[in-house]
Amino acid sequence: MTPLTQIKPIYRLLLPLPVGTLVYLGILLAFDTVGNITEDFFTREFLFCVLASYALLEVNQMLLVLFEKKLQRGALFMKHTIALLLASIIASLVSISLLLIAYFYWFENMADVSIYMTELKIFNGIFLFVTLMYQSHFLGFYFIHNKFEHELEKEQQHEEELRKSVDLFHYMLNPQFLLAGLESIVLRIKENRNALAEEGIVLLSDIYRHSLRTQEELVSLEDELTAMKSEEVFLNQFISKNISISIPEDLDNFLLVPRTLTKILEAIAYSQLSSSEFGLEILLEIRNKDLIISFPSAFSLTTNELLFETLSMIKKQYGWLNKSLHWSDNSTFSIYIPLEVPFPTTRPDQISIYSTDTIGNRA
Repeated sequence: MTPLTQIKPIYRLLLPLPVGTLVYLGILLAFDTVGNITEDFFTREFLFCVLASYALLEVNQMLLVLFEKKLQRGALFMKHTIALLLASIIASLVSISLLLIAYFYWFENMADVSIYMTELKIFNGIFLFVTLMYQSHFLGFYFIHNKFEHELEKEQQHEEELRKSVDLFHYMLNPQFLLAGLESIVLRIKENRNALAEEGIVLLSDIYRHSLRTQEELVSLEDELTAMKSEEVFLNQFISKNISISIPEDLDNFLLVPRTLTKILEAIAYSQLSSSEFGLEILLEIRNKDLIISFPSAFSLTTNELLFETLSMIKKQYGWLNKSLHWSDNSTFSIYIPLEVPFPTTRPDQISIYSTDTIGNRA
């Protein structure tokens, strides 16, 4: 990034001319001698004002370069700002006083400073105002620049944390589910039930292939339901669960965060009681762009918190969508998952104006 104090040489050469002119007019106004402008504008006093403006602006430029790196530190910005202003005020008073004393000594033959003390005060006052305006101009830029960089760093940090959280959510495996599944497959092999063991390996690979290959921010509801059904079959055949899932027919190409349904199903399977005689029926329905998962509450005494922990973790993943995943725990446990609608992919040449009948039908 180009430093804010890097002013083009042409501007540094031309800026003292208008500044010196304004200072000269201010001095004439202070002494009530504005009428002298029509008689002789380009006097030695005017040239002195331009020269003093050039020297003063260069001194302020040097101070800005000296303080530039310190001003970029956000925590000490105010402290270094005050130090810069004090240094600029002292430099202005010293440089203008010395230049004015030299002017009166060489051109007016006045060695006694007390004779032109009024002029000295007025010159210092006007040039001090110029100094404060000059430094305030750049300090304002520094303040806005630092604030913008701070906000940008916060956004980048938040984005990085969100990305890491999403990656962790996508690739995090449930060790209990994985180990229990592998144990069941090993037992089928020892029982010489190789066909069933092969089926378990295929189902397990399908489940985790869906998890590991999915790197998109959103996936289709249909893909998630397919992985959920594979997990249902695996849970029933290899983890001794008795779960039945009722899936809605009309999916409408909805999108949701990857691994939402498979993680919820794992949590439900391990937190709810089920057996061959006491099956767990899970109903899925779509209502108002929400996927609602409902089932009768039958919490396990040892893993009853697993479902709430999983839902809280998934809820954080929906924060970037500005939508809230929520649930209710009554006699029937209901989970409300917000769904996204994909952007239309209609090409410009396919866009048409709706007729009155079409609009009426849509309404």
